[in-house]
Amino acid sequence: MRSLDAICETFAPGAVEQGVPDAVLDAIEHDLSRRERQRLQLLLRTWLPGYSRLSQSRREAVLRAWRDSPVPLMRTGFQALRKAALAFAYMLPGRWEAIGYPGPLGPRGDAPAPRLDPIEPHGDLELECDVCVVGSGAGGGVAAAMLAAAGLDVVVLEAGGYWSERDFDGAERTGLRRLYRGGGASATDDQGVGLIAGACLGGGTVVNYSTSFRTPGEVLEEWEQLGFPSAELGPSLDAVCERLGVNTEHNLPSRRDEVMRRGLESLGWHVDAMPRNVIGCEQGVVCGYCGYGCPLGAKQSTLRTWLDDAAAAGARIVVGTKARRVLVENGVATGVDAGPVRVRSRAVVSAAGAIETPALLLRSGLRNPNVGRGLRLHPATAVFGIFDEEIRPWEGTMQALYSDQHRHLDDGYGIKYETVPAHPALLTAAVPWDGAAEHARLMASLPRLSGIAVIPRDRGSGRVRIGRDGEPIATYRLAPDDERRLATGVDGAGRIMAAAGAREVFSANARLQRFTDGFPTGAFRFGPGRGALYSFHIMGSVRMGGSPAMSAANRAGETWEVPNLVVADGSAFPTASGVNPMITIEAIAHLNATRLAAKLS
Repeated sequence: MRSLDAICETFAPGAVEQGVPDAVLDAIEHDLSRRERQRLQLLLRTWLPGYSRLSQSRREAVLRAWRDSPVPLMRTGFQALRKAALAFAYMLPGRWEAIGYPGPLGPRGDAPAPRLDPIEPHGDLELECDVCVVGSGAGGGVAAAMLAAAGLDVVVLEAGGYWSERDFDGAERTGLRRLYRGGGASATDDQGVGLIAGACLGGGTVVNYSTSFRTPGEVLEEWEQLGFPSAELGPSLDAVCERLGVNTEHNLPSRRDEVMRRGLESLGWHVDAMPRNVIGCEQGVVCGYCGYGCPLGAKQSTLRTWLDDAAAAGARIVVGTKARRVLVENGVATGVDAGPVRVRSRAVVSAAGAIETPALLLRSGLRNPNVGRGLRLHPATAVFGIFDEEIRPWEGTMQALYSDQHRHLDDGYGIKYETVPAHPALLTAAVPWDGAAEHARLMASLPRLSGIAVIPRDRGSGRVRIGRDGEPIATYRLAPDDERRLATGVDGAGRIMAAAGAREVFSANARLQRFTDGFPTGAFRFGPGRGALYSFHIMGSVRMGGSPAMSAANRAGETWEVPNLVVADGSAFPTASGVNPMITIEAIAHLNATRLAAKLS
């Protein structure tokens, strides 16, 4: 505790009185995996003796030495401590007035009533059905709806809880803990890339930014060559876009979007309207908080669409229930073991996401070498601009505009530029820390700050394996050509900000790097602990294809090893999609579930 108190106080003076160390300990206990918890506790136990007795300047110097160390473990240790201390320093009340942030909106009295009535087990429970669907997000929600509509008896298992519009208060602390995997702190094993994924009923569709791109044609052509049934995906893409009400009629640009458009138009670069799955979207103050759940019910998540359809057709939904393994008898999937909950079924659909689906298959004994391999992340970073005008980046349409100016840098691989709403805790994950005073200055610029997300389509890949406790461990390193494209994107975002009139532009590098007619030479270093990389698009770890030598599942999404075990989520992608993947995930689930329903009928 002495070490943690001193570390938090160094990053953000006043943190101890604010209660930051206690909040960090609570997060370590409740949000991190056992492996992550043990590693962070070890770091705190072995922290420098006498650190708490040093002066503020000496303590800051120690932290900077860890940040800049040639030893990756020291850099990632610094980043883990920085993220935890600063996130809670700005997530908790106490600093909001100093940075001009109004805080959460609170629950709405006119929020829609809950639409679903899931089962919350409080002891042993045995169920029988035709199909058990693991996961309830973009993949699981669609699969459940299609299977139930075909007259099959469906049970959906969701590890997270059920939160409806009446629970969405816009608070970062409650939103992250209730709705996000690992409370938003999940990351690759070396902390090199943060893994942002939904972990509630409805999954990522509840917390995503409503961006609804169809799978690009050139990507489908590439996938067809890898054995994926691209030619058959079109009707499913159409059906998904129709059910979600995808449109460009709710695209009132936020001030963030206006800044990006101003810079893009000044440079003569591409800019266009973002397709979104919203109906009756407010596009104002409330919309900016939508990453913590849309309290208006405007976002057409699976809660309001596919799960609603599934429940109406008789599907049973079970929450707070994590699938441990798929039951296999005589080589065929026959159900799911979820601890106190046990489901017997004729088939199983795994739609738990590209981290949890390969972990489930590995725990279930699948040995195809492609299970867990081919992980793609679209590892994104950001560039920030500080303006003389007021931006209020926590408000306005989530994402109204985008740019594909650098989409085709290398043979279908390039960069997408999008804006992102900025709330304090989210911002601390990316803003560099060169010292407490300088960091506080940057945070105080929040009302006049805007950011551009730089999202690469990655050619390189990572892997998901399981630890001794059976929990997933994701490893990932940027390929050299992905680093080069990402550097091009960071430079491009800096030029957009400068052209828009920003008086100060800086990247999300671990060290503060300012843009002055370009970033400094050698500024772009993306190794572990070098800067902020986050994945909002996790894909490709149980890919579909034409042979067991190249894929983990066949063209119908059925695993090569276990018949009647079907994959229906982002893990099925053969390579990275290059666009926000929700529509593609839903289309794959639509196609695979339709085929499974025909097989079982």
